Amino acid sequence: MALESVPGGVAEPGMPSEHLAVLRAHREVRPLPWLDRMGHRVHATLDGWRKPVEGLRVRSKAILEAAATLESLEDGALQERLGELAGAMRLAEREDRATQDEALAGAAAAVMRVTGLTPHPEQVMGALALLEGYIAEMATGEGKTLTAGMAAIVSAWRGLPCHVVTANDYLARRDAELFARLYAFCGLSVSHLDGETPLSSRRAAHRHDVIYSTAKELLGDYLRDRLVLGRSPSAVRFTVRKFRGGEGEGVVMRGIHQVIVDEADSVLVDEAVTPLIISMPHPDSSLDQAAQEAVALARELDPVQHYRISRALRHVELTAAGKEHLETLTERFSAFWKGRNRTWELVEMALYALHLLVRDQHFVVKDEKIVLVDELTGRLADQRTLSLGMQQLLEAAQGLPLSPPSEVSARLSFQRFFRRFPRMGGMTGTAREARPELLGVYRLPTLDIPTHRPVRRQTLPMRLFHTEAEKIEAIVASARQLLATGRAVLIGMRSVRTSEALFARFVELDPVTGSRIELLHAVNHALESGIVAQAGRSGAITIATNMAGRGTDIALDPAVRESGGLHVIIGEPNDFARIDRQLVGRCARQGDPGSVQCFACLEDEVFRRFLPALVLKPWARWLAARPQQAQKYAPLFLRLAQKRAERMSFRQRQMILEQDIQLDKLGF
Repeated sequence: MALESVPGGVAEPGMPSEHLAVLRAHREVRPLPWLDRMGHRVHATLDGWRKPVEGLRVRSKAILEAAATLESLEDGALQERLGELAGAMRLAEREDRATQDEALAGAAAAVMRVTGLTPHPEQVMGALALLEGYIAEMATGEGKTLTAGMAAIVSAWRGLPCHVVTANDYLARRDAELFARLYAFCGLSVSHLDGETPLSSRRAAHRHDVIYSTAKELLGDYLRDRLVLGRSPSAVRFTVRKFRGGEGEGVVMRGIHQVIVDEADSVLVDEAVTPLIISMPHPDSSLDQAAQEAVALARELDPVQHYRISRALRHVELTAAGKEHLETLTERFSAFWKGRNRTWELVEMALYALHLLVRDQHFVVKDEKIVLVDELTGRLADQRTLSLGMQQLLEAAQGLPLSPPSEVSARLSFQRFFRRFPRMGGMTGTAREARPELLGVYRLPTLDIPTHRPVRRQTLPMRLFHTEAEKIEAIVASARQLLATGRAVLIGMRSVRTSEALFARFVELDPVTGSRIELLHAVNHALESGIVAQAGRSGAITIATNMAGRGTDIALDPAVRESGGLHVIIGEPNDFARIDRQLVGRCARQGDPGSVQCFACLEDEVFRRFLPALVLKPWARWLAARPQQAQKYAPLFLRLAQKRAERMSFRQRQMILEQDIQLDKLGF
């Protein structure tokens, strides 16, 4: 079985469970269309009435006072008390806040005893928000890992599985290992799942109380289980299988109850754009030949006369002249090409592969194989492939050996899967822009958790240039100037191509400095945590794609802290403002100093794709005639472009969700 990705959709996993909570979860939360339109306004009004943050702060102080009392007990007495709290949680009603707060105090006391750390009130507030079904917006560096750990302990004490979804395999493994002693002290077991976990080991991993995983791995197990149990799992079917001794025949999950989603905006919003599919290899020599011929036909078409490309919509369409020309070109071809609609569709897909899928941006080539790149994270999606024949067309366009096509076995969207969890909470540093969607689709309101210490970040004015070459020169000059003052610099770029172009310019100007620069992108992503952890050293320059080591702390040298902290350069603005804010959050953490500046040019993809020509062309002329005045409007035009990108992406996710619901009704 393989995971596939449809351009513009998502996939899901299957579901068994001996827990009735899981079976009830199939009555998934329905989206609220009116909240899709008015979510932000309703959310603000409800917050104004309830003022939940103030209530959480009062409760967090009482919890920490109770935790300090418990922490004074001997190990044996403390563990006995934790056992009592676990028993109380098993019997507690869903909305029993008093028992939940007592349990969270016990979890905080365990943290103090095992790790030597004292959770601060804001972390406890975040844990309460997770347990009560909120998205907690916590700034980068506020200790979200520990926050999720405390919430997971309290949830797992209910006796039902608690899944913690992290941003990548490294973080899933790291966090599970980091808190193994803590969970054991609390009478719980923990495991992790990643891309290297074999199918034979997954059932044992799911039998633990707390399971750390990525969304992709969790969805994969869910879909595979649904294939085993059938499309409508039931308590009766599961019981019959169990008595027949078939419980272990392919079924790996113990059920779903509570999920805690780290980087919730990425998992619940961004990843909901690309469908994942469980598929089986289905060799087809005729498709291989058709893919090669479609690419050859596409290369013979004229971009002016025969087809139109919309880069903003990522869409290719043949013109009437192009369709007529194809009829002439395919006269000598086999009968396969006599169907006009089939010919047009395949050639349009081939044009998409040739012109809209860019090497070292949307994919890389490793060992003569296509490996997709997640544009939002900059990481390789090793187990994901394109479907509907697009994978073979892309391989043909790149002159690579063609992989066998596959046949879809099951699919489901991230949106529908996560809405099946009876209890869900999430946390991220950048939920603000996604508030309406999180509320409308998942019924998850967002709470802004205050920072533990005041933020000391300095934001410098945005700089705008005509060309990418001019922008790169300015970034290099700015970074070298800061380097001379003892600062550390982190530069964020969007793609492998642009990050390597910037790195090459550093090396060209100063080979000595260039040899010390760390370059982090999808090709060397395995070194991510080590590279980012060293980005706070005095004199360090780190160039990274959007991955930028999310979840990895950047410790500052004393000299860097004294000279102004880490300086972040946004070298290439992203389509979504949230992604830029994630990079900004790498500096000025936990009261440290720091600064950030954005460098942009008119050739940046966000402007080319999402600013109308009626705006972009006059702005370019204005920049040439009156650069200082044109510069002032750069943040406004960037926000306009990003708003347009966000609207288009939201509509795409809505369409995917509606399609997925219809497919489910039809029994697919």
